[in-house]
Amino acid sequence: MKADTIFDLPELLDVLGTHLPQGTLYRCIQVSKIWHATFIPHLWRTFTEGSVHQSKWSRDLAYAIQTQITNPQNLEWYKDVYRRHAKYIRRLTINTPTILDACLDGAFDQVRSESHSESVSTGSSGTTTTMPTSAATSANGAGGSLMTNLEFLDLNVFKFAIDCYFQIQQPGGIFGSSGGFGFASGVPSNGFGATSLSVASTSNITGDNNSNSTDNATANFTSTTTVTAASPPPLATEKAFVKACQRLVLNNTRLRTLFSSYSMAILQGLEGGSGAVLRSLKCLACIPTDGLIPRVLPPHVTHLKLINGFGLHVNSYSTASRGSGTTALVHEGLKALEMACIKSGAHLKEVLTQVPSLETLFINAFVPPFGFGDGFGTATPIPVGLSWPASQITVLKCQQTRGAFCVSPGFEDFFSCFPLLVLYHDDVWLPTVGAQLVKYCPLVEVISIYQDPYASFTSRTFLKPQPRLKGWSVYDSVSILLTGLTRLRVLDIPYQEIKAKNVLETPWVCLDLEKFQCQIAEVPFLTDEEEQQVQEIRQRETRATSCALEYIRTDEEDALIALSERCVYTREGIMAQLSKLTSLKFLSLSPDFKAGNDLFENRTNAMRVYKSERDGRSYIRYDDVLPDTLHFRLNNGLDQLASLTKLEYLSFESMDHRMETADIEWFANHLPSLKEMRGLVTENYVGMEPDPENDALVALIRRLRPDVVQNQSFGGFLPSLSNTNIDYLNGATGTPSQSRHNR
Repeated sequence: MKADTIFDLPELLDVLGTHLPQGTLYRCIQVSKIWHATFIPHLWRTFTEGSVHQSKWSRDLAYAIQTQITNPQNLEWYKDVYRRHAKYIRRLTINTPTILDACLDGAFDQVRSESHSESVSTGSSGTTTTMPTSAATSANGAGGSLMTNLEFLDLNVFKFAIDCYFQIQQPGGIFGSSGGFGFASGVPSNGFGATSLSVASTSNITGDNNSNSTDNATANFTSTTTVTAASPPPLATEKAFVKACQRLVLNNTRLRTLFSSYSMAILQGLEGGSGAVLRSLKCLACIPTDGLIPRVLPPHVTHLKLINGFGLHVNSYSTASRGSGTTALVHEGLKALEMACIKSGAHLKEVLTQVPSLETLFINAFVPPFGFGDGFGTATPIPVGLSWPASQITVLKCQQTRGAFCVSPGFEDFFSCFPLLVLYHDDVWLPTVGAQLVKYCPLVEVISIYQDPYASFTSRTFLKPQPRLKGWSVYDSVSILLTGLTRLRVLDIPYQEIKAKNVLETPWVCLDLEKFQCQIAEVPFLTDEEEQQVQEIRQRETRATSCALEYIRTDEEDALIALSERCVYTREGIMAQLSKLTSLKFLSLSPDFKAGNDLFENRTNAMRVYKSERDGRSYIRYDDVLPDTLHFRLNNGLDQLASLTKLEYLSFESMDHRMETADIEWFANHLPSLKEMRGLVTENYVGMEPDPENDALVALIRRLRPDVVQNQSFGGFLPSLSNTNIDYLNGATGTPSQSRHNR
């Protein structure tokens, strides 16, 4: 079989795709480089920018570039992969000019040479005369490209790496140490820097970008080179890089996505036969102009990302810089806008004025982080009198904590400009947002608060809401959503609580809720000792009644019985409210397993470790015991949940669920769609004391419903450590203890 004819045998490709997923294929390639001739074509079609395998590929490639002076064969193999399989590649991320040169089949130097030979005339007085050049013509004249089927192109390159690339032939050049990937200690100049860009989905974005500033976004542009008479022409490395990128773009007429800080420089130099490229572009990332959307965009761009070039452009935002009375250009065709930085409320307002047809708004960060105002350190909210433009936005996605220590005050004030909002995503929940959503956004269907798994440790520590521990007070900012948003389908706010009394006071109106992830707290409860006392009181009353006698309770007994009845009434009322959510598929009343911040900071911490009365061994005391939460028990109204016939996922507090055999049997017989249950299994927790009663319940549900997966609660708050930590406490040197906490 020839190396590049695997797609001539579709039946073979189907077999490979079924039995050898991309991870396996990648490992095969790493084991034997010869295999890449067969498998790489399939691999390029399945790679995504978030793939860990591609990250491994990038690291290996970076290492090969760093060692190319001493081991050029290794780098040559990587470059050969791009050359031989260029026609199969649809999605490409270029982190180094080395790969761009491989894509252009070694013609990068030719483009650079042409850039040097441009006509420049200098007057005797030292002034400079410039002559326009056609970047498209020079690029086409330099030849074609090995890659002609690209649909996604991310040019993620430092200017420093571009400069270093042309010094590679010099003995002792600095390119070998920099790696060409921009991981240099210096800060790139001219505002061009490598920016980590996420892949934007364009499958559902359509429409033309009819800017009122131009009738044809493919208008000719000219570029000029200025050289002073006092010095010889410098190496036009950056200009050569732009021309090489133009050549790559011109040869890929099906390109739909272009992400780069050089995007506008690349597009502004295209002319002549570039109309097909400009018409195919749907997604574009570029640096803003004075903080705003550039004046001219390709005609069919519907998704635009404004990236922050090290703050040099957005931070210089000023209406004064454009002159008084200047009106920002309107782009009617843009449907999705992603902003990496917002300087103030007025800044956001002016950007939204440019996109009256915008449907999706992504906000990736706020600048400055200490205030939604115009100056560093200010906490100025959006002015009350600031009039917002009419908005068609239905999707708002934010990452407010990205690179910040706190959330900007005043953020919630601009929800009034989103009357058509349907979906709201964020990485932090502001309690005041709930009231704003109910007041101004009655059409909201999805509210999802998530935490970026790659967020910095500082952000996770200071900004992520912490799991509530026993005894902590509750602030209910969620009930207003359940009682005020009739169209709500997804409520995913894992670290927020709902007060039990609020559930009983006002009925929920979101009866089409499909996903409900929150916590119900401050449910009245009895301790184990109090439950035993209640049972004894009931028994004494029963015996007195059987003997035709009257049993007179003491004041303490009356109070205890009243508390017991209030517990049952409250829990039954909550169950009745949940039973009305007949469309519910996902129900989680415990977001994850909680161990405590300082669990393993001091392995002899007396607050975290105790000795068991059963075997005298030391075990860890976990913080997941929250007795004021809802218990799924028949004596608390569990049978009312039989109406949840669509429920597929159920999660509850793992350390104090209070379930018994009858409760487990009910779950097995009355939830036909259930696929996964979390909270009952705790067998993998570190240093937990064994619990034979809980083990019996787990065995029972697995026997009655083998189709339901039993998992432990998510361990997002639990350090990834082995059982050797607890064995250290016991002085053990043998097999780690398999232990659980005693309820």
